Amino acid sequence: MPRTEVAHAFVRTAEVFSGVFGVDSGIGLPADGVCVIDFRDFGALSAAAVDRFSTSDQGILRSLSLGFIATSLVLIDRAGHPLPAMPGHAQELAWRTQRDQHARAMPV
Repeated sequence: MPRTEVAHAFVRTAEVFSGVFGVDSGIGLPADGVCVIDFRDFGALSAAAVDRFSTSDQGILRSLSLGFIATSLVLIDRAGHPLPAMPGHAQELAWRTQRDQHARAMPV
């Protein structure tokens, strides 16, 4: 049950950010905790979230985006797709740390 809840929460979060950032989520509806992901669209959504996080001074939006972006980076990395461009080396290191922390908590 927890995997299913996490899958639904992540898909719904992706839908919200898809609407906020104006790009398709690329994520299909979960079935038994598993979703089909179109990584071209999902990568565009993730890139939009990273960009907005990096350029926004809205603390709440940044806070809401943090877990979504970190989880997205794990999924993209595990699927062998290129990660979104980061706005500088310091941001790349910070996101790598967040990604790795989330990866340890996510089943393979």
